[in-house]
Amino acid sequence: MSLQQDTAPADVGAGNHVRKLSPAMGLLTLAGAVVVVGSFVVLAQVLAIGDTWVGFLFALYWAGLERGNLKKLPHCVVGAAVGLTVAYFMHALPQVMGTIAWAPCLAVVLVLVYCQIMGWFAIPINMATMLFLTIATIPMISAATQYPKLMISLAFGALYFLGVILIAKQVARRGERNRAVHREI
Repeated sequence: MSLQQDTAPADVGAGNHVRKLSPAMGLLTLAGAVVVVGSFVVLAQVLAIGDTWVGFLFALYWAGLERGNLKKLPHCVVGAAVGLTVAYFMHALPQVMGTIAWAPCLAVVLVLVYCQIMGWFAIPINMATMLFLTIATIPMISAATQYPKLMISLAFGALYFLGVILIAKQVARRGERNRAVHREI
């Protein structure tokens, strides 16, 4: 693929994507992750949002692979929505039109892959598109889900994890300011 993704932060050495934490900080980080994930699940249940795997997959891609880069948020959200939409049509059209619908469906996928290879239309066609398209076309998933619910889960996940990332960045900035003040003293 022609689009290289810079997923490693500048302070991480080559091939080392894991920060070295003390055992206590590791446990604190784990506790924070449990709170974030648990809150997401509970809030999704309260709001009657199903298919939470979509929100988690979004979080994995954007927060994990893109490191929560706010500049990449539109790429991730739009790309995921395009992937889910194409997957929906790949499931729905053959049911309505019969096997003849596979020809335009496959043509669309080929165009998407070609655009990805060429680096064209980077916001709607990117690795998030391909990830969501791949997973949403798994027969057990496509047969058991409804497109509007997938899009609601995507929107919920994007908003929820955007909030988490914004709060985490704010906390990190405060921590940096506090450390800077303590160094000056």
